[in-house]
Amino acid sequence: MVRDYRDSHISREKSRHYEEDIYRKNSYDDVLWWWEQDLLREEITRFKKQAGSVSALDFGCGTGRITAIVEQIVERSVGVDIADSMLEYARAKLIRTELISADLTKNDVLKGREFQLITAFRVFLNSSPQLRDEMLVVLVPKLTHDGRMIFNMHGNIWSHRIFTKIYFWLRGRQLNTSSYWHAGRMMASHGFMIERFYGFGMIPKIFYRIFGVRSMFALDRMLSALPLMKYISFDLVFVCKKN
Repeated sequence: MVRDYRDSHISREKSRHYEEDIYRKNSYDDVLWWWEQDLLREEITRFKKQAGSVSALDFGCGTGRITAIVEQIVERSVGVDIADSMLEYARAKLIRTELISADLTKNDVLKGREFQLITAFRVFLNSSPQLRDEMLVVLVPKLTHDGRMIFNMHGNIWSHRIFTKIYFWLRGRQLNTSSYWHAGRMMASHGFMIERFYGFGMIPKIFYRIFGVRSMFALDRMLSALPLMKYISFDLVFVCKKN
């Protein structure tokens, strides 16, 4: 990384770009979100049936996209992010979530609090290995022994992203990637195990532009249901528990 990922989303312009450009209607990231939110509802509802009352922490909650789904299902919801400009968007969306502006890796204002569910989307991929470790060190004691962590890696090296990575490499630029195996090692090093994982996004985004968002999304949904296709999907979502 050229600079500390902690600083990359702090500016008001970056927050606006994230909310209004990256997640504009029918963008590729918006399409991934169609799939992610259905999966989130399914997973959280399943967990709630087992656990009963659920308290949730959305780590790196940003503009509140994930948190808005979470707070509809759980009893208590907390969102934390380092960027005040991101939290402004979140406050406009959320109804009953406690929002906290803090960098937990430097000032753990939630020390001593535990949650049955922790979500962390678009947090780990672009963080340096050291920052990932710092994040997980903070999160481990916050998850109850029978809790679940749900996170994603939106850049699987074994998906069509490999071609973009090669393109960047030929021009002397860096593009961060991950994989099922990389994520598994990362979580195992902090005492977690992957209970199950999902994948979506086998069709490159250029085909969405050429052939239309709805038709390509429907085809991607069909492909995602096939055995082993998740290993070559762009967006990977993991459900983890403590060993």
